Parts: sequence; C-alpha cells; structure tokens
Amino acid sequence: MPRDSPSNTEYAHKIVGTIKSVFKGLPPEIAYISLFKKYQEYILNRRSAIYHAPKLLPILAAILVIQVERDLHHAHELTEMRNQYNSELTKLREEMDQLRRDIQRLTSHG
Repeated sequence: MPRDSPSNTEYAHKIVGTIKSVFKGLPPEIAYISLFKKYQEYILNRRSAIYHAPKLLPILAAILVIQVERDLHHAHELTEMRNQYNSELTKLREEMDQLRRDIQRLTSHG
C-alpha cells in the first residue's frame, strides 16, 4: 500500500483524534499545543509505518514512532554538543600549552 494511501491517512487521522482527546485534558498552554502539533505531524508523516504495525495497538505504534524520531533528534543534538565541547577543550589545551611555552621562554631569558 502506498505511503499516501487514503486508508493510511484516514487511520492516521483517527490516531491524531485519539491523542487530541488526551491533550484536551491538559492545561491549554502553548507548550502542549506546540507538542500536539509536532505529534500530529509525525503521525501523518509516518502514517504508513503506523498503519503497518499489526501486532501493536495503533496508539502504541504512533507513540513508538514519535519516540524514535525524538530520540534520534536528541542523539544528534547531543553529538553536536559533544563535538563542540571537544573542539573548545582542544583549543583551550592548545592555548595553555602556548602559555606554558611563553612562560618557559620568558623565565629562561631572565
């Protein structure tokens, strides 16, 4: 069945409706509204995978896909932060080494 199959889309909208009822019970804060919109987008973008998860309850399949997407995004962000940290640490070490050489040079001439 193609990704944009009408039955996939209808199924995805049913899942979104179920999740929407849960979010309606939460305080009407911007963060919840924004989060719901992201969930809705994930479900619609991954509707084929959700539709083809026959052994899982539909809502669990949707949550699983959302969780995987979120974890991948967070892992990517953490990797970027770690790389930036390592780069900064390397620069600091190089500066410290240069300062040590400068101090050594100045004290050896005095």
